[in-house]
Amino acid sequence: MEPQAKGKAKAAPERPSARGQLLDAAGALMGERQTIDVPLSEIAARAEVNVALVSYYFGGKEGLLLALAKRDAATALDELDRLMSLDLPPAEKLRRHLAGVIRTFFRFPYLYRLLGALMRDASSDAAREIAEFFVVPLTLTAKELMEEGAKDGTIRPLDPTLFYLAALGACEHIFANPAILKHVHGIDRLDDDTRRRYTETVLDTLMHGYLAKQV
Repeated sequence: MEPQAKGKAKAAPERPSARGQLLDAAGALMGERQTIDVPLSEIAARAEVNVALVSYYFGGKEGLLLALAKRDAATALDELDRLMSLDLPPAEKLRRHLAGVIRTFFRFPYLYRLLGALMRDASSDAAREIAEFFVVPLTLTAKELMEEGAKDGTIRPLDPTLFYLAALGACEHIFANPAILKHVHGIDRLDDDTRRRYTETVLDTLMHGYLAKQV
């Protein structure tokens, strides 16, 4: 007979709610298959819940996709809040913010296409919700940093809106089409080393331009 353990037994880890299981399953399948076009039946099967719970918790597939995008975007916004609280020059905050954008899309490899689909194909309410929840805060923060940097002389006085559009395009482009990466550049799947080198290239180009220094 085994000796009785002293003290209270540790409680088993709490299982995620059915809602959380559905979000986790959707994100996992989209990441594995490099597509956001995953049937609800397969998401429910991976989550080990009844597919009817998608309607119960989210009102349908669009609601599920919107909730997943907002959950992942909230992680990025929390990191941005922590960055903005640091005592750093605006140019350095902007550099770290752009690196964070690339890191977010690497962490959630389906998020770029998911946001694009919701903004383009979803109902106007869903598109507006994503814009107000995620896109507007990022844009306003970048504008604030650009203006602060222009005042202290560390950032050239560029149009902050147009610069940020160009910068985001550079940050996001590698995640836009996995087929191009595979068939044109021979990259089957992004790994952390590629992500790091891409980040360095994007930031160096944005901060210093692509022309060689003249002697």
